[in-house]
This record gives sequence, C-alpha cells and structure tokens, in this order.
Amino acid sequence: MDIMPTVKIIEKEIIQLRRHIHQNPELSFQEFKTAQLIEDYLRKLPSFKVIRLGKTGVIGILKGKLSAPKKTLALRADIDALPIQEKTSLPFSSKNEGVMHGCGHDIHTSILLGTAKILSNLADKFSGTVKFIFQPGEEKAAGAQQLIKLGVLLNPDVDAIIALHCWPEIPAGTVGVKRGTMLAATDLLNLKIIGESGHAAHPNDCVDPIYISSQIVIAIQEIISRELSPNESAVISFGQINGGTASNIIPGEVVLSGTVRTLNLTTRNSMPERIKRISDSIAKAFRGKARVEYFFTCSPIIPDESLIKNMEKAVKQTIGKDNLIYLKNPSMGSDDFSHYLDRVPGLFFRVGTQNAKEPFYPLHSPYFNADEKSIGTGISVMVATVIEYFLS
Repeated sequence: MDIMPTVKIIEKEIIQLRRHIHQNPELSFQEFKTAQLIEDYLRKLPSFKVIRLGKTGVIGILKGKLSAPKKTLALRADIDALPIQEKTSLPFSSKNEGVMHGCGHDIHTSILLGTAKILSNLADKFSGTVKFIFQPGEEKAAGAQQLIKLGVLLNPDVDAIIALHCWPEIPAGTVGVKRGTMLAATDLLNLKIIGESGHAAHPNDCVDPIYISSQIVIAIQEIISRELSPNESAVISFGQINGGTASNIIPGEVVLSGTVRTLNLTTRNSMPERIKRISDSIAKAFRGKARVEYFFTCSPIIPDESLIKNMEKAVKQTIGKDNLIYLKNPSMGSDDFSHYLDRVPGLFFRVGTQNAKEPFYPLHSPYFNADEKSIGTGISVMVATVIEYFLS
C-alpha cells in the first residue's frame, strides 16, 4: 500500500496546524484550547468516536472495516508545552509569554492528527481498532498515570501502544529506534537538611544546613564514580537548592530537589538506600539532620521487539530502509510513556528534526526549531506501522 502520495496531499495542511499549535502553547494540564482543537479536528473525520478524558485528554477511536476488529492498537501524542520563553524569532513563535513547545509536542500532536486523517480514509483496508491518545501533562510526568486511572487502556482494551518523539540529533527525514533500553528510568528526589539558625558572624553557635547541603551534593556523586560499575550509566542531578532569607543569617533548613536516572531496575532500586545513607551520615557528622523523600516516577523505556520489526517493514515501504537509524546508546532522558509500557507492550521511536543548514539546538532549548520535514516522515511511518501491526 503506497501511502506516500496521500501524505504529500495533506502535508501542507498538517504543517499549518502544527504552526497554530506552536504559536499557542499551553502548560501541563492547562491545554484547554489545544484539546478543543484536537477534538474539533477528529470529529470532522469519518468513522471517528471522540471522547474527552479528564479535563484536557482527548481520545479518538477508529475501527477498521475489513473484518471484525480483534486487536486494539493505541497511538499516543503528548500535547503540553514547557515553561520556557521562546527565542527562535519564527514567524509563528509562541504568543504566550513564558510558554513554548520546546520539546516538540506540537510536532507529535500534528503527526498524530495527520495519521488519524489518513487512517480514517483507509478504514476499509485494515481490521482492528486504533485508539488515538492525545495526552496532557507529560512534562509533569503525570499525564499518562492520570489517563490510565481514568481507563484509557480499557474499553476497548489496548493490546499494544506506539509513540514517537522529536530527536534533533538525527536528520529530518529519518527515524531512529533502539533495541533494548532506549530511555532511562527517572525518579524524583527531595532532601531537607535541618540545622540550627543564627547569625552568620557566629557559625560556631549554629548548625549550618547550607554547608551540610554542599557536602551532600558533592558526596552523592560518589555513588556514580565509586559505587557503580564503570560500565553502568546513571545520573544524579540537583536542579533546585532553596534556603535562607538574608546574607547574614544562617538558615534553619535547606531543601534540595533533584532527579535520579538509571538504566536497569537493580541500580534503580538501590538508589534510595545509597542516597539516604550518605545524606544521613554527612548531616550527622556536622550535627544536622537529613530527611530524604524519594519518588519512583518513570520506568525505563524498552521497545517491544515484534513492534520494532513491524516498524522496520513500514520504513522500507515508505521513507526507505536507509532512513532508519539504529541508535547506539540509550538516552538518559525519560518519558511518562513508560507507564503505558508497564501494562502493555509498546514501541517508542525517534523522528529526526535536525536541519543541517540550521544551528543545532537540543530539546528544551529556547532556540529549538524542528525541521517540518519531520511531520510527513512521522505520519508515513506511523500509518504504515499501524497497517503492519494489523497484518502481523
């Protein structure tokens, strides 16, 4: 089935849709206008059932007409933006102060809408049910869990799920996949260091939680360099340190927040004990106390082998096998798509957004600018992978 001509026909329309979404970004769980746009678009497509799940989740259900549907495949796109001030100077740059689609969720959403449009016109070519999940709150690592609790994987029950994600490290026009662990598990860490406040001129009369915190931040890195195998990857990073009200007052407490990223469950499960042991010991050594809160957030993402094979066939039929890149290394990034994979097999793949003529900027940069060639590529591969799934 040659779907490329159909993709070409709708590509301009979907690019304009993407630009509208990009220009009107909304933060996690505030995606009201984005959700309404998606819902309105899906309702115009033939054979679609559309459901609003939660306040900003939108679900589209399309049943193939070839025979009685036996399998249900879910396709997911995240729809939320980041709290970033855009600096791209694009003619369609964000109109919302301090909010930007800096992770490419506008690309993901438009690709899935284009996929929905094409599959709605191909319903008589496949047997099966496709469930389109437009998910809020991925950047808060909470949207997938919310929709799962609301029953997104049920009625009809989902047998497998697919998602894609922008990747500026590979060229537009290509897609990337990795066998084995593709993205890291990511967990959240809060530390409260408790001391005794007093005058900065008399530190001997105080217990300084800022000093204790600085020692803990440094010492925790010893887990990576001295407790884990050199062949194993993990990352512990602190993004926030809060404490104190004035330069001449030693505060009573300091709060640190960070993230822990690991590639296997053994290492992941060992991290709370390691961090608590070091934090407690250092705080005690300097007469303070440490309270550790550790939250398991997102599991590693490991694509299903049979779905990778479906995708390989789909790529050969559409953009060509030379445009499929096998990624060598896992990313220490994460995605709450992992919550779906904790329940059903799935495929997560990259869609290249790099334009060789433009400067390179990573995801979450205020200058990130995805090459729109990626939209047609993503639609083509997604549609063909769906067809292959139902044929397999």
